[in-house]
Amino acid sequence: FSEEKEISVNNVLINKNLISFIKNEVNKEGIQITESMEKNIVKRLIDLELIHQQAKKEGLTSKLDFLSKSELAFKELIYTTYLQNFIKKNYVTENEIKKAYENYKSNFNELDYKASHILVTSKNEAKKIIKDLKEGADFINLAKTMSIDEESKTIGGDLGWFNAEDMVESFSIAVKKLVVKEITDDPVQSQFGWHVIKLNEVRKKTIPLLSEKKEEIELILQKEKLKSHLDELRLIADIQK
Repeated sequence: FSEEKEISVNNVLINKNLISFIKNEVNKEGIQITESMEKNIVKRLIDLELIHQQAKKEGLTSKLDFLSKSELAFKELIYTTYLQNFIKKNYVTENEIKKAYENYKSNFNELDYKASHILVTSKNEAKKIIKDLKEGADFINLAKTMSIDEESKTIGGDLGWFNAEDMVESFSIAVKKLVVKEITDDPVQSQFGWHVIKLNEVRKKTIPLLSEKKEEIELILQKEKLKSHLDELRLIADIQK
């Protein structure tokens, strides 16, 4: 299929640059363009032009909503493309990443928690269990007989070690308030039911290696560079509200 041949729809020429652009984008994905694929690209562009012309005839392209949506999409495209180019020119250096990682390490104080729970369907059940525990009942035995959490009940409600943020919010908040060996004074509700929680142990988390955090740190630093640039543009701009 020859790119040299001009293609038109109702005397409106199809922009050859669009064909080249689409082919290049496909090539970037590592896909080899075949003659059949190129014909499909051209067919798609013809379809787009046909609909464009028909929409124009029916007045769609002159409607205020359409014009606003079109302007917004165009500006969003400019915004995204400009910021991508900015990042290429103002890339994050290895030294910046290492410095940020050292700062991350010096402020690292995340904890892991080891806890057990008894999960029941009602608040009253949970309150009764808390009362029984305070009167000397055995947590492991109650978990085995009362808990509806099939996975943990067989091991006395033991949830093992976990990061609090990996748990549902109400559970996470409750665990962080406990001291080791303490049991929640009040039942904790989640979408799973009502929890009675016992905190067994707390330990400081192992600091992740630079290789594990590098991508995240680079992204944060990129965002900081972009924010600083936007702040500078706002500062020198004449913005009147």
